Amino acid sequence: MQPKPLAQPSHADELASPPYWLVFALDWPGDGSLAEAAVAVAPATIPREAVSADAQQVLGSADLYATKHATRLVLFSDLTRMFATAGTSLAALGVDWQAALRELQDDPHLSMLLTITERAHLLISDPGSCSDYERELLRQAISGKLTEDWPAYIQGLIQSGRLISITDA
Repeated sequence: MQPKPLAQPSHADELASPPYWLVFALDWPGDGSLAEAAVAVAPATIPREAVSADAQQVLGSADLYATKHATRLVLFSDLTRMFATAGTSLAALGVDWQAALRELQDDPHLSMLLTITERAHLLISDPGSCSDYERELLRQAISGKLTEDWPAYIQGLIQSGRLISITDA
């Protein structure tokens, strides 16, 4: 596995504490009350020129949502809900959002698999599945856990040599 290059070597602290994360659901495995069934990515760490136009649209929408709502965690269902409220959808705008999410999951970007409950999976996936209160509780829980775990994860990648500066590559 090739090390993931840092955008700039002096930005290790920024990588460890991104402005926000985008969380999207994976397929639910079917059995059990907990599963690794969501992914968190830090959009600020993903160079837009390194991803497809569809992924750029998803990340750009997440950037706008995070800024407008001053949040550290954007659920993909927040974006779906935002577009539905505006009377449209990513698909209607010509964005293959499923391909974009697969790309964000599969390509070598900083990401973390999340172990979640089946209920959390539904809330991340379906914008109409819960109240605003329940959505905010989920957002706080995931954001708190990422704020706690992400810096050590990034530090571990750097120390193991799996995340290197482009000047070292």
